[in-house]
Amino acid sequence: MKKDPVIWCCALIFLVLQGVANADEFRFKGGDEDEGKIAFERLNCIQCHRVTGVELEDPKTERVLNLSLAGEIRFVKSYTDILLAITNPQHVVTTQYSGLLSKAELDGEIEPFMPDLSQDMSAAQLIDLAAFLDSVYSKNLAEYRAMVKR
Repeated sequence: MKKDPVIWCCALIFLVLQGVANADEFRFKGGDEDEGKIAFERLNCIQCHRVTGVELEDPKTERVLNLSLAGEIRFVKSYTDILLAITNPQHVVTTQYSGLLSKAELDGEIEPFMPDLSQDMSAAQLIDLAAFLDSVYSKNLAEYRAMVKR
């Protein structure tokens, strides 16, 4: 199902502008954690990611990577970081992830594993997915909660 890139473009422009003004306070209104978990599974995030403390479906094929989210603070320190990681995954390559990439991927000659979801994910799924991950990070990591409360 193809999604409207205009929605993505508007959301990203707003996110960037809002992030420049005050990244720690930006949040999309709404978001359903349960629907976010469903989106995480349907968008096949489970092919490469696990979420600490959350039982998810098994991937339909062999797991490509085994990257754990919400188990420790790496890149994601705020809700805005969650949105950036979803909408622009090449923005950050963690040490855990970079060890799995080829030199060509690290040099930007070819795209890393994480697909561009802008054609497959609706704006509602993005908001729900962010709510789901924000909730898990908040429950699992006191450091995340402290950073969010700043």
